[in-house]
Amino acid sequence: MWILMGIHKLPRVRNYWSSDPFLKVDCVANIMPYTRFSKLTEMIHFNDNDSMLPRTDPNYDKLHKIRPLIDHINQTSNKSYNTSKTVSVDESMIPFSGRSSFIQYMPMKPIKRGFKVWCLADSSTGYVVKSEVYTGKARDGSKNPLGERVVLNLVSNILGVGYLVAFDNFFTSINLVEELLDKGIYSVGTVRNNRKGLPEMMKAKEKMKRGDFNYRIKKGISAIKWMDRKPVTVLTSAFNPTETVEITRKLKDRSRLPIFCPITIQAYNKIMGGVDRFDQLREVYMIGRRSKNWWHSIMYYYIDMAIVNCYILYKCYKEGECEDQLAFRIQLAKQLIGDYNGRKRFRDSK
Repeated sequence: MWILMGIHKLPRVRNYWSSDPFLKVDCVANIMPYTRFSKLTEMIHFNDNDSMLPRTDPNYDKLHKIRPLIDHINQTSNKSYNTSKTVSVDESMIPFSGRSSFIQYMPMKPIKRGFKVWCLADSSTGYVVKSEVYTGKARDGSKNPLGERVVLNLVSNILGVGYLVAFDNFFTSINLVEELLDKGIYSVGTVRNNRKGLPEMMKAKEKMKRGDFNYRIKKGISAIKWMDRKPVTVLTSAFNPTETVEITRKLKDRSRLPIFCPITIQAYNKIMGGVDRFDQLREVYMIGRRSKNWWHSIMYYYIDMAIVNCYILYKCYKEGECEDQLAFRIQLAKQLIGDYNGRKRFRDSK
């Protein structure tokens, strides 16, 4: 019923049971009365509240109420899909305006207030392989910066030797690129010029023409500074910093200016959009509704994630884009959102 409501949007939930034929949706209203639907939604639980540890316990989990669902989606998403060799790490937002101890407020973002979710997604399809809800400062005593901890946690037990992961300047550091390279994982990311360990040329304010670039290499890691309208600084362990491609830029008089661009930056732009692609698919038919319970918003988000991942699995299998992947077997796709009698269209398509 939630999925149908996401497809057929109405201003209020009660409108689906309206006596007005213009509003009433029979495929929803005929399943159960509104009072039963609202009570089931209100009472739904994923974990036993009595087993929750006290806040003073070092193992206290802020996501205890929703933890089984998050773990299940992460496990089945990873098992059901053989990701391509290029993935990206980025943040996704769950809008929520109520009260919670780990709500994030970012005034410069489209979604200014809500829960932040770190996602590891396939760059080519937007399939989310693993995700993690940010709940505030870590309590395990780790001294690593937040960005490094997030990336290392997301790629652990998922990515193997030869994979390429992209991330933005919030995560990128010399230590992170080195640690990933030690694991056999290549990486590329824009970097803030005030990070520790960067060469002086990354921080220097030198005059450069559009298309000019400079680089330094140390221990297999390349630091690149390229001038577009403003300097672009990148760290990578995957590409030759001397390789370039020709691109064009529009000028104010609408003419086009050909300039050289390091292949590292072109590759970064292509790989980085995995999580954004997932958000685009999720926002089309979101099932979420306003709720006073903070964990309801996270629940709706993860059900949306399962639906999007299933859609990507089905689409890739249907179009034959990934024929060599066992992940596109229908029974594995079923595991994401559960097996039920209405899954006949998957069997028919096979």
